[in-house]
Amino acid sequence: MDFLPTPNTKDPADLLLINPDFSKNELGVASAPENPLGLNRLAGYLSKKGRTCAVLDTTGRESGTAGPEELGKWIAEHAPQYKVLGFHANSWNINHILRALEKCRSSLKNKKVLFGGPLTNSEPLKTTKLFIDAGLQNIGVVEGLGEKITDEILSKKRLSDVAGLWSFEDGEFKKGEKAALSQAEFEETPFLSLDHNPFYQQYYKPVIESGDLGEFGMEVIFGSQGLDVNRGCPFRCTYCSVPQYEKKLITYSPKRVADELEYLAKEAGFFMFTFTNSNIMFYEPEWIRSFCREVIGRGMENYLNWTAYHHPSIIAPLTVADYSLMKKAGCETVVFGVQSFEEKICKLFMRPFNTKELTQTIRDKTNQSKQQVTVDYITGVPGEDLDAIEEAFKYFIANNIECRNYQLKFYPNTKLPTMKLDLSAYDLVPITGELAPELNAYAVVSKHPNPRAAELDGMIREHNAGLIKHRPVRLGKYYVTSPEQARRLLEKDIPKNSDIPAKVKTAMQVALREMLNPKKRQKTLSELDPMEMMKLVILSGPDAPPMVRAMQEKLRNELGEAKFQAMKAKWEQAGL
Repeated sequence: MDFLPTPNTKDPADLLLINPDFSKNELGVASAPENPLGLNRLAGYLSKKGRTCAVLDTTGRESGTAGPEELGKWIAEHAPQYKVLGFHANSWNINHILRALEKCRSSLKNKKVLFGGPLTNSEPLKTTKLFIDAGLQNIGVVEGLGEKITDEILSKKRLSDVAGLWSFEDGEFKKGEKAALSQAEFEETPFLSLDHNPFYQQYYKPVIESGDLGEFGMEVIFGSQGLDVNRGCPFRCTYCSVPQYEKKLITYSPKRVADELEYLAKEAGFFMFTFTNSNIMFYEPEWIRSFCREVIGRGMENYLNWTAYHHPSIIAPLTVADYSLMKKAGCETVVFGVQSFEEKICKLFMRPFNTKELTQTIRDKTNQSKQQVTVDYITGVPGEDLDAIEEAFKYFIANNIECRNYQLKFYPNTKLPTMKLDLSAYDLVPITGELAPELNAYAVVSKHPNPRAAELDGMIREHNAGLIKHRPVRLGKYYVTSPEQARRLLEKDIPKNSDIPAKVKTAMQVALREMLNPKKRQKTLSELDPMEMMKLVILSGPDAPPMVRAMQEKLRNELGEAKFQAMKAKWEQAGL
């Protein structure tokens, strides 16, 4: 599969923005296509300033471990088309970027090469030095919000002339500082640009124009579109790097967000959204209420579905009427971070000590508003009490709460790795490789088998699968509970609803036809059950990423060598 920039044109352009993400492909599966939200926003802003930009996203590719090298070869061939190249850099893809650069470094000798994203915000100095050591000649590293500073980079001949930019040019290194937008500037940034949205142009638009999924799977419709409502985070959780990203919390107004949602629905047909804000959504209760009233006042509740990631201390005080208002406005599921029910772990994470009570309060209110609940929980923490985890998981199961159980990870320049944790029984495994040890993210993996921890993880995963399987599908305000109802929605209710934009109607009808007559298609990583994931890990070869090899070794220890080899032989013989 070739790499396709968006817009896909051979015309020269000022800037190519690249999102190098091969982590799912390296697990042995096809990755679901995405829209790199930050790059999309940046390209739209620069286009309004008269710049020509393209976005290159590497998701939506088949499985394989050579993606970064293939990207590097593509860049070497196409670099002359662009004046400047920019990379989104995070601790998950830093090794992918280095591997790609190894294949295209000589073609970038006279190019300005920019880097921005989570990693440059967490460690701008180390990131700049890393790329200097990688042999790049003209480097610009953006710390903070990239809109204004990138426009200035494209205006000036020399990188060193751009105030606030970390740079290395003509052998000289210059320190920078965090770039920022004011509240007023943030409010005035343009809506997401459909011209620079790879997911829309390459996947969603063809489906809407044809009225059929074609070769694509249902995730094209149900893969929620990301939308940011604020930037920054007022909390200081020790495991999280998000508070480093901006100087302060800045927020779009409720009207501005509703305007953008309405635009994206009418112009693109998008109706399912996830607000992707850092670690918090809707910081002020009155913001939530105003936003919901905006949505309902425009009739958008007829077609809009959205979720958001909340902090429990913010949403627990809301009234049942607030939750009911959110549900009416399109929020079927309330999502928030629990992380732990154990007080000492909450203290370690700098989370509310009464998280257990906050969770129970939220569940009581969402039961009354008839909303679903999804929570995040972190396990594998040195010193954790498995009895406390079991208690939490049993509470989630008894109260129909989906619990996404995450393994503890260390991210660059976060506080948690500097705290006094006893890691003698754990290995720190780099997520995507070992080329940039100081900038990689690390999974905290037990050196020894822990059958009870594995049993608890299996228990909550099994619960989640059953819970999700029996949840009714919601399309706007409609619930799909039977084939007969799906046909009625397809043929009567949705076509006759004048509040639903035409392109949204098409998307809903495509989904309903697929539900009534599903086609068998290749699964994506998000659809794999634990047994399928185990097959992929056991069958992984020596070229698999370090994280996959660590998972393989963990399975080898927990299953025992004889059973591990028997399962591997069985699946190899079956051609899996």
